Amino acid sequence: MKKRFSNLIIIDASGSMASKAEEVRGGLKELFKQIKGNTKKNPEIVTTTIVCDFSSAGDFNVIVNSNDPKDLKGSIAARYIPRAMTALYDAIGKGFNLVPKKQDGVYVNILTDGLENDSKEFKADDIKSLISKAKKKKWGITFMGTTEEATLIAQRDLGVSLGNTAVFADSKRGVKTASKMRMTSNTSYYMSVLNETLSDDNVDELMKEAEESED
Repeated sequence: MKKRFSNLIIIDASGSMASKAEEVRGGLKELFKQIKGNTKKNPEIVTTTIVCDFSSAGDFNVIVNSNDPKDLKGSIAARYIPRAMTALYDAIGKGFNLVPKKQDGVYVNILTDGLENDSKEFKADDIKSLISKAKKKKWGITFMGTTEEATLIAQRDLGVSLGNTAVFADSKRGVKTASKMRMTSNTSYYMSVLNETLSDDNVDELMKEAEESED
């Protein structure tokens, strides 16, 4: 029986990301290559990849949502265009709702260079509840922000595990580093699903392990 795996990538596209947009696009292209490589090597896993970006309330853009690796073309990364504010909670809530049911593993990566400031549909408690339910199913939920405050809020208010948060520099180089860490943590989680070794310990330490690999 085939396993079912989903990648959910949620990227801040507020105006402050404009100076780092090219690095975000480059990171997506590398991630697509990695996912396609994994799919080719492990045809027994059906992989769905969902990439969305967001800015103000009501501005939630699905860049790709497909289980066909042929759809993961580098050219679609150009759809990422920074624009307005930061409706982070709405984006997380809407993103989670896109994940197919009955998955053997779900890897989530949330990347933002700011704090929540414009959500209208979801509150912090709503997201904390969604994340709590997802963690019980051993989803790998990772969060990367440009400040300690952002990661502390993710831990305290949203329930993201300490070992799954990371701070990246608010710069082009910082985004490149964050993209590498995302790929490393994605691979670690994917292999745990493939080898049926998912546990609370390895699911909650994905970013910690990725950071250590960068040192």
